[in-house]
Amino acid sequence: MELRKDCFVSEIGHGILLKIEDICLDIINLTMKDEQPSLFYPRRLKWPSVVDGKSVGSTSAEIPMVQVEFKENKPKSVKKFATMLKILKIIYTLVQEGKYCTKRDIFYQYPDLYPCQAFIDRIIDDIARMLKVPRQELHILATSKGLVSGDLQFENSKGIFIDCQHTAIGVPIAPHTRDMQNLQTQAKFVLVVEKDATFQKLMSHQFCKKMKTCILITGKGYPDNATLFLLQEIYVRQRLPIFILVDADPHGIEIMAVYKFGSKNQMFDQTLALPSVQWIGILPEEIKRCHIPDSTLCTLSPRHLQMCVQLKSRPYFQQDEYMQSQLDILIELKKKVEIQCLDAISSNYLSDVYLPRKLKDII
Repeated sequence: MELRKDCFVSEIGHGILLKIEDICLDIINLTMKDEQPSLFYPRRLKWPSVVDGKSVGSTSAEIPMVQVEFKENKPKSVKKFATMLKILKIIYTLVQEGKYCTKRDIFYQYPDLYPCQAFIDRIIDDIARMLKVPRQELHILATSKGLVSGDLQFENSKGIFIDCQHTAIGVPIAPHTRDMQNLQTQAKFVLVVEKDATFQKLMSHQFCKKMKTCILITGKGYPDNATLFLLQEIYVRQRLPIFILVDADPHGIEIMAVYKFGSKNQMFDQTLALPSVQWIGILPEEIKRCHIPDSTLCTLSPRHLQMCVQLKSRPYFQQDEYMQSQLDILIELKKKVEIQCLDAISSNYLSDVYLPRKLKDII
């Protein structure tokens, strides 16, 4: 391969191209020597070894490596080896030409060869760790699912001005930052909500207009990179306080933790973590305080209770007495509260009472 030094390739891009070339040269040299080629990448660490996207108590040299061999008697390994090489070729072309594609695009190039989309997703994450770069630098994007509304304006790659105040259901968050440039806002805070249903409810109740100056965002569950990138841009440029509203259950708390501390799969990429995020609700301690009817509460399954215990052992929660106490409440009550439970008090309780009370010092 010949490295093109053109205007499309950034400094990081040049580094990626050189790494891919080195990998290919090693494979060629081993093959010419009749030796079995292999690919190596760092193994995913368990949670006790990870804090805020950084490995704790070990250096990169101490992290065990995964070996993917090209051996005829190991068909699964051969399939993964070949797939990794194919995706490395795609990445090389994308970076060299300054183009982008989605993970879904890659899957549909050869859908009969890949068992499922998740197979491709894992390999892309493995390659990012192998090349030691954030996944977004590979020019492979995840399909965006997040929505934004409120006092936020930006330009897309075609120079079209978009005002997020003029939408009834939310503006889709673009998968690439080039489609959300020149961000402008007069907002005083950002509210992230876990679910699209809650987002749409707040939209229908004109929440952004009632709060006068705010930005409303949903990642529709666990956030994708595009949603996290947008939040990063807003925070870096405006330093706005970011609040998050999730269900009072282990899944909601874990989603909040992904926003705040990053995910385990991308622990090497600290740029996606938002330590400034503040958990505004629903808090387990509010189950009784808000007089939420017992009929609306759901029983935590044994699996969910075990998940609460596991969350307590996460490194970012171990020394957090408040988070420990909130998780203990869930374990003791064996109940969970979804955001929609507040509707049992009043259909407008969330937008007209609960959130305004929480945000009274901001608005």
